[in-house]
Amino acid sequence: MDDSGFIVPPPGLIPSRPEPTPSPDAPRVPDRRPGPPAPADREPAPGRPLPAFTPPPGPGGPVVPARPVWRLRLPGDRTLPVTRPLLLGRNPSTAAAPAGAADAELIALDDPASTVSKTHAALLPDGDALTVIDLHSTNGVTIAGVRIPAGEPVPVAPGSELLLGDLRVRAERS
Repeated sequence: MDDSGFIVPPPGLIPSRPEPTPSPDAPRVPDRRPGPPAPADREPAPGRPLPAFTPPPGPGGPVVPARPVWRLRLPGDRTLPVTRPLLLGRNPSTAAAPAGAADAELIALDDPASTVSKTHAALLPDGDALTVIDLHSTNGVTIAGVRIPAGEPVPVAPGSELLLGDLRVRAERS
């Protein structure tokens, strides 16, 4: 039989099928297998144990965390590196996340005036670029004095000041 295109497991991995029990009236056929016959009451001998599987590292070696290209300056002189999508708001939730931001980091902003929505905006890094999306917030997102359309991805220039409601956030290159 040609085994090309089939995966053949190593010996002992799959137990052998039990021999069919011949009927008492059937003629006895001599066993022509090499070696001594195995007793019928004994289980087949297990093969050698398989080595533990260790998944290979990603292309080029172990996974290295992304080096941030962008950082946010938040109120109170907090600095936040942008290494993956972010959802900003008073109490952000991934339920409002746009496509491509389901695994976004949730960043809660302290807004005593309550002008920031629960999930106000998404920031999406893509290589050297940064995009902001207003997630249909009540008070909108403004960049350089221009209110951006809700739901539309808008590129952010380095050094831009984002106004989320009345809260100021600066996007800087690292």
